[in-house]
Amino acid sequence: MSSTVRVGDKVFMTHHMSNKGLVTKVYFANVTAGIGTGALSKQTIVQFKSELTNEIVTARRQDVTKDIT
Repeated sequence: MSSTVRVGDKVFMTHHMSNKGLVTKVYFANVTAGIGTGALSKQTIVQFKSELTNEIVTARRQDVTKDIT
């Protein structure tokens, strides 16, 4: 199974698993600082509508997990 998150997928926050919802937007944001040498890459940002609070949650891709249920 792919770990790629797409619009319409169900995701939850890795460190707050009750905060879950459907992805509404996936986009890339520029990284402005880093501690290593070399060029900086873009960071994937995921927006989803939370079932817990009914608000749009914006999180980094590494902070959400794709729900496979």
